[in-house]
Amino acid sequence: MKTQERNGDVSRVRIAVLGSSNVGKSALTVRYLTRRFIGEYRSNTDLLYRQIITINNMPLKVEIVDVSGEAETSFPSDQVAWADGCLIAYSVTDRQSFLYAEECLRQIQNGDSPSVQTVLLANKMDLEHLREVDELEGLELSKQYRCQFHEISVAEDSASLYKAFEHLVTECRMLLQNTKMRKFSVSKMIGTLIGSQKNIAPQGGTVVVCNKNDLHRSRVMKRRQNLVATASL
Repeated sequence: MKTQERNGDVSRVRIAVLGSSNVGKSALTVRYLTRRFIGEYRSNTDLLYRQIITINNMPLKVEIVDVSGEAETSFPSDQVAWADGCLIAYSVTDRQSFLYAEECLRQIQNGDSPSVQTVLLANKMDLEHLREVDELEGLELSKQYRCQFHEISVAEDSASLYKAFEHLVTECRMLLQNTKMRKFSVSKMIGTLIGSQKNIAPQGGTVVVCNKNDLHRSRVMKRRQNLVATASL
């Protein structure tokens, strides 16, 4: 599991924000976490944001990786594997960014993490006079990949931005909680089976409950080492 749990509750959710350069990934991430607009800037490195938010009156640690637009040359599979959910952004003024968002959705669905929760965001709806991607195209794409879709304007503080983030975080948290409950049930069942066979001669093997976090630890640690910049809000 890609998150830490405490007292039976999920204490952390990890989100990866994907998209082409200049679609406003950093701006929308900072807007969500701080309610401030930072304008546009380009970074050639991933940024990791950490903050405690409140969802349904309960505190939750959120880690958001703002994936550099340099990742356009190759799909950021490590970032997706690290995350519990992905927010995929494009600009309504840039058709190429829409095509890249479509490719990201395709790669996630067909890759190693098809169960990762996804949300599709179309930014810069305030620039209607420069629009290259119709709203209906984004809606159809979201239906194809069965994810939520919102058109927003980070510059104008669209309410849908917060709704999209909170929906994704909530869905990830619920999925992780359900996974923990299933894992506990399987562990209990295996313990019962082992206990019921304690008087049977051993067959030369050992049964242990494998924590998924152990399988991903080396990959996650490598990913963390590659996050060369951490943003503090």
